[in-house]
Amino acid sequence: MDAAYPPFTEIDPTGKAVGFEIDVLDWIANKYGWEVEHKPWEWGAIITALLAGDLDFVASGMTHTAARAEKVWFTIPYYTYIHQLLVLATETRTRDEVLNSGEYIAVQLGATSDSWAEELLKKGYKFQKLGLDSYELAFRAVLDGRAVGVISDSAFTVPFFKKEPEMGATFKQLSTIGGDFAYAYATRVEDYGLRNAFNHALEEIMALPLWNDLKDKWQI
Repeated sequence: MDAAYPPFTEIDPTGKAVGFEIDVLDWIANKYGWEVEHKPWEWGAIITALLAGDLDFVASGMTHTAARAEKVWFTIPYYTYIHQLLVLATETRTRDEVLNSGEYIAVQLGATSDSWAEELLKKGYKFQKLGLDSYELAFRAVLDGRAVGVISDSAFTVPFFKKEPEMGATFKQLSTIGGDFAYAYATRVEDYGLRNAFNHALEEIMALPLWNDLKDKWQI
């Protein structure tokens, strides 16, 4: 799990894993009689750790992408979102002017925002990428003047701005980037039984009133 991706997964001040994903996994673990260890890991190396056997699965707001699907197999999707380019509310430049400003745009290293930044650079846009360890740090880099904007995703931004309304008021969405994306659990290719168990459990819990209760609880 990502230790700093609220409200999906994070470590609270007492050292406990909390978040939407944690509550869902606790329900799944109870269903099957499993004991699950919620293990924080550097996001940029988490798939490598999964393939090496250091982790058994990833359930931490991981986007199902074609590049990742070449290495791991995903469960059914359970949450959709969009990517966004956000800047300070006082910014007057257009999307293309910001992307061609030569200034830094902040992203979370290893996240899909990182991939989108690389894709935009390949297309010829002229900015510099500022890779940081979390989306929250990426937003704060804009506030500190170290970046002109941030590429984030609505799954993080919407609940984050609800939790930090003053910060939310200082930003605006300049544009969306790409289409809809979905979160799913990542497993090793050969772990069919585990993946199938997750698929059945996810289908079951998403059909229960509990699913919406948990979404309301974590404001997603």
